[in-house]
Amino acid sequence: MSYQTVNFLLFSLAILIVYYLAGAISGKLQKYILLAGSLVFYYIGGAKYLPFLITTLLISYLSGLIMQRIHNKAEVSLEKCESPADKKLVRKKAKTKTKIVLNLSMLIPIALLVVCKYTKFIIKSTNLVLLKAGSSHHFDVINFILPVGISFYTLMALSYMLDIYWKRYKAEKNLINYAAYLTFFPHIVQGPFDRFNKFNDQIKNGIKFDPYNIQSGVMLIIWGFFKKLVIADRLAMFVDTIFDNYTEYHGFIIILATMVYSVQIYADFSGCIDIVSGVSECFGIKLAENFNHPYFSRTMMEFWRRWHISLQEWFKDYIYFPVSMSGFVKGVKKSAKKKGNKKAGELFASCFPILIVWIVTGIWHGASWKYVTWGMFHAFLLISSKVFEDTNAKITKALKIRTESWGFALFQMTRTYMLCCVGRLFFRAPRLTASAGLIKNIFNEGFGWSYLGFEKLATYGLDLNNIFVSVIAVIVLLAGDILQEKMNVRNKLITENSFVLRWCLILLGVFAVIIFGIYGPGYNASSFIYQEF
Repeated sequence: MSYQTVNFLLFSLAILIVYYLAGAISGKLQKYILLAGSLVFYYIGGAKYLPFLITTLLISYLSGLIMQRIHNKAEVSLEKCESPADKKLVRKKAKTKTKIVLNLSMLIPIALLVVCKYTKFIIKSTNLVLLKAGSSHHFDVINFILPVGISFYTLMALSYMLDIYWKRYKAEKNLINYAAYLTFFPHIVQGPFDRFNKFNDQIKNGIKFDPYNIQSGVMLIIWGFFKKLVIADRLAMFVDTIFDNYTEYHGFIIILATMVYSVQIYADFSGCIDIVSGVSECFGIKLAENFNHPYFSRTMMEFWRRWHISLQEWFKDYIYFPVSMSGFVKGVKKSAKKKGNKKAGELFASCFPILIVWIVTGIWHGASWKYVTWGMFHAFLLISSKVFEDTNAKITKALKIRTESWGFALFQMTRTYMLCCVGRLFFRAPRLTASAGLIKNIFNEGFGWSYLGFEKLATYGLDLNNIFVSVIAVIVLLAGDILQEKMNVRNKLITENSFVLRWCLILLGVFAVIIFGIYGPGYNASSFIYQEF
């Protein structure tokens, strides 16, 4: 059941009505409604995927209980200890036990994810290595089913177990509370990555009906549909024409398609998050923020603090910090200091975790070398910014550039956007070799001015009317993002306007999507781009 369909909205409405009716009886009944609705949603998506979800759910839940029991026993023992040495021994034993439980428990969800998502990639890569080595032996490719949302709910389950291990909060005893969190249907397929403690604090005692939540949520849903149906799906027709037939095009038309794709993927992914966050708000539940107008970023570091925020925070908390505090990194840093290279050691300690994070980020996005290359490209950019930070500051000072000026900010935002577009060449290309072909074709036959004629542009999947609508819609998107940078637009619309005017604006948004959206008889709405991850 795709998020952009009427069926999804009707399903959400049905669950919402039952949810608040149950809340009128008792707020504690609402989590049962959420869990039941989420399981039905997932069952509709594919009954064969349910065992994977339930396995991850039960293992992470039981793991949390076992680790919490070890923590509790250790606390009791610590109170009876008479010396620091005894306390140290108790803590060491407890840590060893919880670490064993954690590692064994994490192994199964990770194994399920790797087997389902990466087996084919691993076998193909192994066969390629064998072929290059001159061996005639090869392994047969095995195709496993890829459960819907497995990349997302696996990471949320891992974060829950790690948080219990690190004592960030106590394990949840109520299975329904935890199951409602992990299976919550708006975020299970494409995120955002929510943390259990924040989600549970909202639902554990029930949520009262509030018209504000409904109006705010509906506005966000409409904005998400506008991004998806009016912008992303329309731009996709142009982008797909160029990228799917990239050997036929050269020069600036490929550059233009890459720039348009960067807008498309933003409208598509953030549109999806707006829809699911809006539905969630109708239930009175705030999901984690996932986008903060990333194309206004002045550096790549800032861009990744604004794009897919919940994923970046997950990698920061559960990969970057553990790697940076690992014995290996500390050992290198200490060794460099002894040899008189303290600065080099500190630079390694900050750059090596970035490299690991972005290798994992690339692999997480998909079982293909193009995603690994995309991750390495961004690792290179972020590490370069660290390495040349002082040099850049000196150059800026020597040239007497006013770094706070509007012109310099625009230059930085443009530079960041263009660097991001270079990365999109790897991300959108059908395969890694195709990305090399795309880059090569940019510089072949000059810059291909013949592809950019006004009438010629109307032959790449979009006619002149659709090009006009696309330009206007993107301008509206840009204006909306600028306004949202300065204020909470939805809150202002709700609190400073009458009930009638608010719903007139909502209906106006609905009609805009209906009239200008890409859909209709025989139209098969494309899936959200991030749904495949």
